[in-house]
Amino acid sequence: MPKPAIIQTIETATGQQLNPVDDLRELMKFRSRNTFAIDEQENVIGLNLCKNNLSDKQVAFLEDPALHTLQALNLSENKLTRVNLPKAITGLKFLNLSENGSLTTVTFPDELPDLEEVQLEECVLVAIRFPGKLKKLKRVDLRKNKLTAVEFPDGYPALEWLDLSENQLTAFNLARQSGNLKELFLKGNKTTTPPEETVEKGSETTLRFLRELLTQGEREVYEVKMLIVGEGETGKTTLWHKLQDPDWPVPNEEQKSTVGIGIKEGWSFMHLDRPGVQFYVNIWDFGGQAIQYMTHQFFLTRRSFYVLLADGRREVDNFSYWFKIINLLGCEPEMPEKLPVLVVLNEKGNPLAKISYDLLETQKSFPKLTVIKREVDFAKKDGRLEALITTMQDILCRQLAHLPLKFPKNWDDVRQALYVLRRSENHINYDRYRTVCLENEVTEPRAMYDLSGLLHDLGVILHFSDDPRLRDFIVLNPEWAVNAVYEVLRHPDVEKENQGRFDMQILTRVWDDCGYTPFEQGHLLNLMLKDSFEVCFKAYENGREIYIAPQLLPDTRPGFDWEPDGLILRYIYQYSFMPKGIVGRLIVRIHDYIETREGKKIVWMKGAALDFKNGGCRGLVTETADPNDGRQLIKIEITGRNEENRKHFLWIVREALDQIHTRSFPNLKVEQKIPCCCDQCLQLEIPNYYDLSDLENRRKKEKETAECRVSFEYVAVDALIGSVFPRDEHSLKSKDRPQTQEKEDRIIPQKVFFSYSKHDREMLEELQEHLYPLQRESKIIVWDDHRILPGEEWDEKIKTELAQADIILLLVSVKFLNTKYIWDIEITEAMERHKRKEARVIPVILKPCDWQGMPFGKLNGLPIKGKAVTSYDDRDEGWMEVVKGIKNVLDFNNSKPI
Repeated sequence: MPKPAIIQTIETATGQQLNPVDDLRELMKFRSRNTFAIDEQENVIGLNLCKNNLSDKQVAFLEDPALHTLQALNLSENKLTRVNLPKAITGLKFLNLSENGSLTTVTFPDELPDLEEVQLEECVLVAIRFPGKLKKLKRVDLRKNKLTAVEFPDGYPALEWLDLSENQLTAFNLARQSGNLKELFLKGNKTTTPPEETVEKGSETTLRFLRELLTQGEREVYEVKMLIVGEGETGKTTLWHKLQDPDWPVPNEEQKSTVGIGIKEGWSFMHLDRPGVQFYVNIWDFGGQAIQYMTHQFFLTRRSFYVLLADGRREVDNFSYWFKIINLLGCEPEMPEKLPVLVVLNEKGNPLAKISYDLLETQKSFPKLTVIKREVDFAKKDGRLEALITTMQDILCRQLAHLPLKFPKNWDDVRQALYVLRRSENHINYDRYRTVCLENEVTEPRAMYDLSGLLHDLGVILHFSDDPRLRDFIVLNPEWAVNAVYEVLRHPDVEKENQGRFDMQILTRVWDDCGYTPFEQGHLLNLMLKDSFEVCFKAYENGREIYIAPQLLPDTRPGFDWEPDGLILRYIYQYSFMPKGIVGRLIVRIHDYIETREGKKIVWMKGAALDFKNGGCRGLVTETADPNDGRQLIKIEITGRNEENRKHFLWIVREALDQIHTRSFPNLKVEQKIPCCCDQCLQLEIPNYYDLSDLENRRKKEKETAECRVSFEYVAVDALIGSVFPRDEHSLKSKDRPQTQEKEDRIIPQKVFFSYSKHDREMLEELQEHLYPLQRESKIIVWDDHRILPGEEWDEKIKTELAQADIILLLVSVKFLNTKYIWDIEITEAMERHKRKEARVIPVILKPCDWQGMPFGKLNGLPIKGKAVTSYDDRDEGWMEVVKGIKNVLDFNNSKPI
């Protein structure tokens, strides 16, 4: 049968030969490029011309009436800038215009009643308007554009999946007709609605928030944290008082320097531009002592107004640190607006005082900050205090881009009720919180958790809901909790007498004197430990249980034997700016591995010696400065006879440090450095180092080698990376262990492979959190596709990891069952390995679905009896059943002879 005339015309225009296919969904795939489809009447209904470098002129054939019958069109990966779909193409079902890197405009016919799927990712669209009456539209992909506006005039009643991630949206609200939407992705936008803190928790949390907003209505909240920071005795507390009482006497003999933080609610004024709207300011006065810097990371946030105080009678203001920490914690790299920072010089009777920094240089160094200078003498009534207050009000009303906050009405009622409760209660349990929610018509359990999480992220409360020790302890007054911690750390018996070491007797005495109850003391101690404030850890020294606060320890390294047993594996983290307290938190996180000599832990303020007994390795972690440029470094050294064990224990330390970076300092600029493995460098104490990012770029660009600056040899990039990372990216295989290795040196962590749908990413992360204790104990090494390095061939990598896994977890849901790659590759290979007894396959049922008839349906699933995790009233109970089952498998596998 001859090809239709229009197809011949297209072949001539594009220089490509087109082949027929029958199935429209198959036609839309990349592997079906340069294909077409026709119906029984020989109408052209499908066309795939992806990746042909086509320009706008070359697709002018779309106007031809012979293509008005199109139902499927794929023009992805071309060079299109504008696409105007003819009004007559009303039968379109599938459209793919993705990865046209210059595509700025797409216009649709007025009606597309049959449209089902739209792919427009990775273009440069700024705005898009869909046609009305989209009754069949199920899937839209708009990620990685520059969108500031997306319009669906009549809603999207059938839409199930919408990806708007990595755009420039500041707000997104659900349409009234959106009841079928199950997956919504908004990460990578700077949204105030929904709040970024909600978006970061994933699709389910985001959808719940937006549906609450839709059903309850929204309430605009003009309320902000004003953070007063600076060195000690610069006048922060005086400003705090003056804002609430301009007649506060200065000097005031009763006024004491702030220890910890001071929080004062209730400074309010009428909004300058919105008549009748009250603006509320919560003033946070941060202590300026060095020991108090470590909590900045928990409360210095982008949703704040920063006031930096300087003392006119002192020359040392440490402005460099304050600008760096505000820039790090208060700004986002891609945010279009600048963050205002008000710098106030407190003259303190010295009219010749000057602020010791260069404004132009500061603006150049910190382009995301708008620095505003003011001078004042709090002891004088010369009008400058009033002018300062006016400046503050102007900034608050007109320069804070994240306001107003928009809450679902009932959620805001809960927030306000907690503020009232805070006046009489410092903390409540979860049942009390639940009662407050129910009284204000927040009735859905997951919404209660979402709300407490949002209030925690905003600094309104402290609720570490992921920590079983603290899940039932909600701190309404953060000032009360933080100051309890500082009461311990600044106590002479802790800070000076014992230099950071204390026991329960000291803790009890300090907190008893401050009026904390035994119940409160237990929870406050948990706040100080790992995964919360991370200021101390429990240890045993000379048969006694104590607690050690790394930041109070001596800063000099104690004398101890560091004789390498075998080669040393080195790794460096280099910081352009290192926030205070990172090494202390790292020590807290890896404290289980700290070496004990003569009854004492080998640990100091800036480092620790580590003992990985199970793997026959020792380690050394130290904070130091680069002698060449002064930049701060964290150096990691691992020594031991077994190469793979060295790599594995390096990974344990790196994983702990990376988690600190990710959770508390996501915008921190850190360069990771890998040592050279050439023969000459292996013998050197200071080898040549390569930037990991440079090696990854070389891989991506298929550059196979990198020159050593010491030996001038060209070293294979794969060899460099392989010399540091375990051979299969963080796993150790039992079959690769030398049979002569001593039993006590053996470590056989089981490699766990996660097969999952990307739509279930949120639940995957929940499971991995519950499995983290097993990781920390080196019992498992987890792998999912987010560990694929830039430049790696993803299909080959997945197959490699799957072939090497000891345990394969199938995270089962409807989305999982409907993912073609999972069916074709992962399930097939997993079941083959299970039958050969090379790996254990375990179905983990995430959501209710018909899975028993699948190839893995006869396997014993988790949780017990195949009950879905989401079917539990408390999802954590379901996860605990899963963890329990995995532990049983680990025990069985480890009981087998090697």
